[in-house]
Amino acid sequence: MKQILFTFTVIVALMSMLYANENMVDPSKFPDLKKMNKVLQDPVLTIKGAIEKPESYILKLEARSPQGSQNITAVLDKKTSELYIGSAYDKEGKMIEFPKDANIVKDGVAFTYGTGKKEIYLITDPECPYCSKFEQAANGKLGDYTVHVILFPLSFHKKSPAMVEWIMMGKDDAQKKERFEEVMLKGSTKYTELIKDAKKPFVYSAEGQKYKKISEASARELNMRGTPALYDADFNAISQDQVFKSNSK
Repeated sequence: MKQILFTFTVIVALMSMLYANENMVDPSKFPDLKKMNKVLQDPVLTIKGAIEKPESYILKLEARSPQGSQNITAVLDKKTSELYIGSAYDKEGKMIEFPKDANIVKDGVAFTYGTGKKEIYLITDPECPYCSKFEQAANGKLGDYTVHVILFPLSFHKKSPAMVEWIMMGKDDAQKKERFEEVMLKGSTKYTELIKDAKKPFVYSAEGQKYKKISEASARELNMRGTPALYDADFNAISQDQVFKSNSK
């Protein structure tokens, strides 16, 4: 009986996966989609995903700029090849979203703490005053959660890269969390030891530069719009109030 139930569960899971992906366009066809509209041929745009609808394609685009990259949604009309950039909604008013790539998100986790049954992902900038306020408010109050921290230095915070580099030099999750709290809760300036010239942009180590690219990809995959940013285990954006209220229960 257990074997039958197991087999049935596997079949249902496979059918669900097939159903979820049946309208996803194979990446090999992306070059053909780019030919349909000149805007898509701009080298700053990369098609990262496409969902085929009866009369259009919903596109997931990565837009690159000197300030960084971000994911944007566009609708490509099959008949006219006209391109509409912005959010897409189905007839019920529900936003059409691309499935988040769990591997991209999880790769950007700098460290994890807590043993709670509920998982959350936190994107934070060590120099961000709002992030600091969140840490002050959350200190000792997230016992119900396992918290996955993604460090993301905003471009206009000049000290943040050194802070991130110093935190990431911790030998394990426990030491990284300790360093993180020294900066966020105690105002530690130990990270300044890594700054060789305060008048010039911070120079990352090879490992630091590697993590920077990974964390940027994670933030982009989650469509982060500012820090601190919180997401549940399914990568849905949640508010600070939701986290604190849920934990209080």
